[in-house]
Amino acid sequence: MRLFAALLLSVSVCACAQSTTSKPSFATPALSPDGKEIAFASGGDIWVAPAGGGEAHILVSGPSEESRPLYSPDGTRLAFQSTRTGANDIYILTLNSGALQRITYSDAGITLDAWSHDGQWLYFSSSANDVAGENDIFRVHSTGGTPLEVSAERYMNEFESTPLPDGKSIVLVAKGISNSQWWRKGHAHIDETELWLKPIDSASYKLLVPADAKHAWPMASPDGKSLYVMSDKSGARTLRK
Repeated sequence: MRLFAALLLSVSVCACAQSTTSKPSFATPALSPDGKEIAFASGGDIWVAPAGGGEAHILVSGPSEESRPLYSPDGTRLAFQSTRTGANDIYILTLNSGALQRITYSDAGITLDAWSHDGQWLYFSSSANDVAGENDIFRVHSTGGTPLEVSAERYMNEFESTPLPDGKSIVLVAKGISNSQWWRKGHAHIDETELWLKPIDSASYKLLVPADAKHAWPMASPDGKSLYVMSDKSGARTLRK
């Protein structure tokens, strides 16, 4: 009887352990320009897999946290952010040669937003220069150099920028804290955000969408005439145009 009870307890513990075993997570997928493969983050590494399905392979690995892979428009390079030097910085991997270049040098956290459509610039969000510790929008040349401020309104959280195809303007998300809690399910006032259009070389702004819901991750269509954005205005988070 005691042996049966011990076996039953052992089976129960094993079943419980199996049911609570964490499964791999997959985040920030990016489709290559030719549509043949997908790069994504999992387990702190960067992986690639065929877009049509198949075996995934590690592309960037190490003891640090690698995330947010983004292909260059011509598909020859992959930008990503990494904590290998402390806070998140941006690196570029040349896919043919395997050469790796560090692009930013910052003690503040950096979030990689997008490539410019000509592949000359990388846009990112950082709180490095804001007196209130809020994010501003910067861009840095894809070969390295000094980051330049694109939008730096004080006491305003600005993030998730996307450049338009003409290279003259960006769309950015402002207010709210959805950039740090994108995982939140259900509507919350603190997640409500605005979408703004801003010329890169001008201080003028145009409000595109008011802060009536969580709006995030804007993406411009190839012709620059439409904008796609994730929004929970209708309740569930959906892709809106």
